[in-house]
Amino acid sequence: MKLKIKVNINGIASICWAASIFSYMFQCYWRGLAKLIVPLLIVFLMLEITRIKFPFQKEWIKLFMVYIIYLSISFAISCFNGTSINVALRFYLILCAIPLALCIKEPRFEIEWRILKVISVIKSMTILLTWLDVFITQDYMEYRSWALESGVGDIYILHGIPFIQLLGTSIFVMLFICDFLKNGRFTMYGLLMIITAVAAGNSAYILGIFVFITLYYLRKFKDWILDKNWRAFIAIPIALIVIFQFGRYAVDSLNSKKEYSNAVRLEQVHVLMDTNFIIGNGLGDSVNKTGNFRNYNGDTYFELQTLYIYYQIGILGLFFFYILTLIPYTGKNNRWKLIAYISYLIYTFFNPYCFDSTHIFSVLLISNCIPEQHYIESKEEARNK
Repeated sequence: MKLKIKVNINGIASICWAASIFSYMFQCYWRGLAKLIVPLLIVFLMLEITRIKFPFQKEWIKLFMVYIIYLSISFAISCFNGTSINVALRFYLILCAIPLALCIKEPRFEIEWRILKVISVIKSMTILLTWLDVFITQDYMEYRSWALESGVGDIYILHGIPFIQLLGTSIFVMLFICDFLKNGRFTMYGLLMIITAVAAGNSAYILGIFVFITLYYLRKFKDWILDKNWRAFIAIPIALIVIFQFGRYAVDSLNSKKEYSNAVRLEQVHVLMDTNFIIGNGLGDSVNKTGNFRNYNGDTYFELQTLYIYYQIGILGLFFFYILTLIPYTGKNNRWKLIAYISYLIYTFFNPYCFDSTHIFSVLLISNCIPEQHYIESKEEARNK
């Protein structure tokens, strides 16, 4: 008698997604979870491999194969030069996974989205409760000591305002963007994500929200003008007020830390530009330099993480990557997905929140949560009737 076991691939994929997201969000409280994020995410991607829909089928696949060969040569060069195989392999897998993740179209992604919303709300509550406790007591030393000793971020007060900068918060901006475009309006969940991002106090998060809102309302303003819609004249001052307030907050946040942060970033520009302009120094190649503000020996995360990828694979590798990840979002029906992705690229350029698991999560969300243009327009028309 044969025993037949029916395996629910979709259920296993959802479990891997939930476990990976949970590990990502709560790695700051249990450091061991950090090791589970990428393996679980890779298993999820492997289970979803049949859902991949390549844009411009032949052209994209050909370019992707050239890209894979290029990365493989870079990987071989790195290993030959003595780079750690584990580090080189890690960047190889991430740079391969991001374009593929972007092409996954999961019709059942609503389940993953709901799982993510529940976990992110719980994480948001922990951030906001910490913020509230520090704000009321104006005492952050115990929290900061824990964060620095655990290597999970930093918690401090600046001008009486707490900054809760912990691992696992960099995706909150993208959660707001996806929720906003998915629903076509501000929701309680979206506002909670904004509040949490602001509570984290990272100027890059504020920049991301500011860039998205600016691009969104500029696009809307153009449509209103073309349609000669009188409501544009009501929306213009509201949009300007929102943009101005976010812009002022972003500038204030940047100015409060700019002297030190800008000096560090400028130093990193000099350090990371010292590579082969065309092909880079090879995947995972470590920076063996000591600056005035930091010892960079063995570092794989930088404030300017995009430049570190350039340091590894050169301008040619970056060109392949951006072409492969931008092509799927071209076309009229994908304009909002393109705006979301551009917003992500802009705000992560100045911080180490790209070319990692956050990048993979973000493109999965953009591709599967943000509806196509015609669907968003039909929802807006129905709401306006």
